[in-house]
Amino acid sequence: MKEKGILLPIFSLPSKYGIGDFGNEAYEFIDILAENGIKYWEILPINACRHSPYSTVSYYALNDDYLSLDKLQEYGLIGEIEQRENIDRAIYDDFKEKYYIEAYNNFKPSTGYLEFIKNDEIVKYAMFRSEETGKEKEYFLFIQYILYKEWIDIKNYANSKGVEVIGDMPVYPTFKSVDTKFYPEWFQMENGQFTYEAGTPPDYFNQDGQKWSCPVYDIEKMRKDNFSYFIKRFKYNLELYDILRIDHFRGYDSYFRIPFGGSGKDGEYVDGASYDFFDELFKEGVRIDELIIEDLGDIRDETIALREHYNFTRLKIQEFCFDFDNLSDYDNESENVVVFPGSHDCNTICGWYEELSDYQKERLKEILRINGCNTEQINVGVIEYCMKCKARIVIVLAQDILGLDGSTRTNVPGTVSDLNWSWKLINFDELKEKIKLF
Repeated sequence: MKEKGILLPIFSLPSKYGIGDFGNEAYEFIDILAENGIKYWEILPINACRHSPYSTVSYYALNDDYLSLDKLQEYGLIGEIEQRENIDRAIYDDFKEKYYIEAYNNFKPSTGYLEFIKNDEIVKYAMFRSEETGKEKEYFLFIQYILYKEWIDIKNYANSKGVEVIGDMPVYPTFKSVDTKFYPEWFQMENGQFTYEAGTPPDYFNQDGQKWSCPVYDIEKMRKDNFSYFIKRFKYNLELYDILRIDHFRGYDSYFRIPFGGSGKDGEYVDGASYDFFDELFKEGVRIDELIIEDLGDIRDETIALREHYNFTRLKIQEFCFDFDNLSDYDNESENVVVFPGSHDCNTICGWYEELSDYQKERLKEILRINGCNTEQINVGVIEYCMKCKARIVIVLAQDILGLDGSTRTNVPGTVSDLNWSWKLINFDELKEKIKLF
């Protein structure tokens, strides 16, 4: 039976405090999903990060923007809370920090807290942040404990309602991160300096390629250690989510590295961790059905062979797949696919449609008509089209349920803008109505 899901990042939840978080609105959203028979809630990475959810500072620490003030108040750690203007953009600033400090000063360590801070990765993150900011290490241990408690409570509540959480894990950390500080041996470096950075080769959109401001791993050294560094990370993240999306699966087959300071024109592909890593991962008890791979972009035959060897569930982005010159063409994928009308890196359905040529718009409507889908509301029609395909899971952006235009897209890859990673719901009123059509 086909299952349904909605992609809504944590920062996009409604909030009285400027940015969506692990508070009451997360529980309300789960209730909406459960009441409408929607099994999956997909989120973007919730790890501590810089600039974007994919600029990871730690694979174990959580993003302190997501700590809920309402929950701190429920715990009796803070008093009255000032509310902010409720707008459709997340606000990234230090508004919440005074409440965090108040809560920290009122906190009495519990047994759960003392057990939590035995996690050496959380301690390393607290040390890292203490050095960056000058604040006490214990302050960051407290913040991480509350974040972890709030998040696990949300996940448990979702599961109790029959909803599963699909999480996401970026492939690389940033240059300045807990990983590069405490585990430099796992990165390609010489004399304490990075020798390569991650990116992509030149293509139609980027004549110089892309540089991701991330180091690359020393895969050969990791192989000698049976990939313990990777496996530990995967297993921890699978405690946070029901299903884990593996970002940039191509990089596990072969990754692109650029000499530090060079451009994508100077880069090369190098063999990745591949079968050796995944064999070790599955020996450690991780299950295939706990993973979804992001296999988009420039995929070579060897990447497909790696994917098929393990029968990974893969992604399909329908916006990329319409054949406007072949009206009889329809989905012939296997069932082991998660199909999205568009992902967090894509335009919304309505925004994408507006960018089509007149010819493409007419052909799209004809494709929808032939397949018995709505041609008046394009977002509804494309969602219906996806629901008719063979893929066993269909996941839709909240913006596409609402029929919003391209100004609300989650991210425009390759750009730096306040509009990226900031679209936010003001409330759930309209979503509650339109979700019934999904």
